[in-house]
Amino acid sequence: MSTPFRSPNSSTTPILCLGMARTGTASLAAALRILGFHNVHHGLEINEDDPQWTVLDRAADATFPTLSTYTGKPFTRAEWDEVFGSYDAVTDIASFFGMSLIRAYPDAPVILVERDIDKWLVSIDQVLRPTSSIWMQRLIQFVEPVAGSLAGRVMIKVEKGWTEAREPKEVLTNARMAYVRHYREIREAVHEDQLLDLELKDGWEPLCKFLGKEVPGIPFPHVNDAAEYREHAKRSQKRVLKNFAKNALLLRFKSKSKGT
Repeated sequence: MSTPFRSPNSSTTPILCLGMARTGTASLAAALRILGFHNVHHGLEINEDDPQWTVLDRAADATFPTLSTYTGKPFTRAEWDEVFGSYDAVTDIASFFGMSLIRAYPDAPVILVERDIDKWLVSIDQVLRPTSSIWMQRLIQFVEPVAGSLAGRVMIKVEKGWTEAREPKEVLTNARMAYVRHYREIREAVHEDQLLDLELKDGWEPLCKFLGKEVPGIPFPHVNDAAEYREHAKRSQKRVLKNFAKNALLLRFKSKSKGT
């Protein structure tokens, strides 16, 4: 067996899985865990009130020039370590910040999974379309502060910034351009020795060779990203609405108490 590119649970740098969301990120995360990289960051496992969203909000402002909140100040490794520093590998949401992460972790191994662009556009539509509606954005802006959540507002900002959208409807119309640019920039930026272009249908061998791991004696995992996303979205929406109702009642009660 070859020498591992990095050891799991080390304190160095995470594996950067920068294939875009809805390209089999959940399957890749499951595979990495089987190989011993147990702590894998994936958006499906972050609650809507997780403090990580505050860091990701700052990261969006530092990363995407088309945002009105853009700071022009690069996000440093120390700042990225606030959210990703304890992880063996990062995927899914991390892909939106691909170039920033490559600059912050220049020695990191990078794994790219690219899906047929037309199939990807159909799949990513169910992620982008709900939050690309101006009415949904206004609802999120109203509900989330009361509910104590930041996730929806951050993802609106990230999706808008990644697609270079100036208005909500451009998130969808610019997605194809953003996808092509994403893969081109990463392949140009990462040395070939650090980059694995992975096709999940090829199974364990390419991934294990890249990471210096023995091939497991079990099938390569295949997780239904679409189904997982729908379930995650339903759970998140229920929690947010529940917290909104609870907190709104508390605010109303406090307001009445002050008035008496």
